[in-house]
Amino acid sequence: MRFSLGLLDTLFGEKIILQGPDEKGNIVKCKVSKKWLERAQGGNSIPSQDAANDDKYSTSPI
Repeated sequence: MRFSLGLLDTLFGEKIILQGPDEKGNIVKCKVSKKWLERAQGGNSIPSQDAANDDKYSTSPI
């Protein structure tokens, strides 16, 4: 899963290390930013570009 959250978050954002099993059962460590983890878990604290464009293209009865 990939999210582009910006260069500043990549460089200076708070980092968290996740651990989980891979396909073979080995423990794998992955370093991600706190903002990335929130977005991956569905806590969409960052408004997506699609949500910003929804109003522009919403249908309304005329």
